[in-house]
Parts: sequence; C-alpha cells; structure tokens
Amino acid sequence: MPAITLILGLISVGLLCRALFKLAVHALPFFVAVSTGMAVLSAGVGIAWAFLAGLTAAALILTVGRVLFATSRSPLMRGFVAAAFLVPAAMAGRHTALGVALLAGPSPLWSEIIGWLGAFLAGGCALHELLSHDLARPLQSRQGGDRPLHSLRL
Repeated sequence: MPAITLILGLISVGLLCRALFKLAVHALPFFVAVSTGMAVLSAGVGIAWAFLAGLTAAALILTVGRVLFATSRSPLMRGFVAAAFLVPAAMAGRHTALGVALLAGPSPLWSEIIGWLGAFLAGGCALHELLSHDLARPLQSRQGGDRPLHSLRL
C-alpha cells in the first residue's frame, strides 16, 4: 500500500508541474482577471458580471500582450512585454516549487534552491510559450517593398 501511495504521489506532483509549466504564460492574465473580477464584485454588480468582466480583462491582456510582442520592432518594447508576462510566471513557479519542496521536508537551504530552480524553469517555459505563439508580420525588403509574411523570433 505505501508503494501505491508513493507512485500516485509522484504522478500527481509530475502532473502538477506539467500544468504549471504549460500554463505559466497565463499567470499575468489570471492575476488581471481575478483583480478585475474582485473589483467588480466589490462594487456590488453581481457574480455573473464579475466573472464576465474578469474573463474579458484576461482575454484583452493576453491578446494585447501577444500582439504587441509580435508586432513591435523595438527589442526594448519586446523585452518589457516579455518581462510583464515572465515575472508573474516566475513568481508562481517559485512558490509552487517551494511549496512542493517544503512538503518533501528537505533543509531550508535546499527548499530555497528548489524554489528558485522552479522560478527559472517556469519563467523559461513561459518565454518559450510566448515565443511559440509569435504572430506573423510583414518584413521590409532592401528595396523598401513588402516581402511575404514571416514569423520573427527574438
């Protein structure tokens, strides 16, 4: 029986980490959705309208962020947009990894190391997810005309 518990515990932690790394790029829209929903709910409008306002705000932030990241020619602007998405993802990764590490019970030093490793992994996965959804945009040729649409990476 303890072997089954150990195996199922490891599987559940693995699935939790997979979900964290896959959804890390959505940490900023989730934060905006919860904040907007709570603000609308505290205004006394109602739960349905609060949910709708939060969902709309999250979709707007995600769409504007990805379009701004894909269409901006300035590396500085792309860096600011990427940082806006990566910092909340890294914070979520650190707290998740730290919580899992504290459940396992290593020393506080190792818990912090595992927490920061989780932050870097979640931030890297969020960056990969942000870059993989890069939108197509036109390139300027040397003669000044437009070339076919291509996807640009950093």
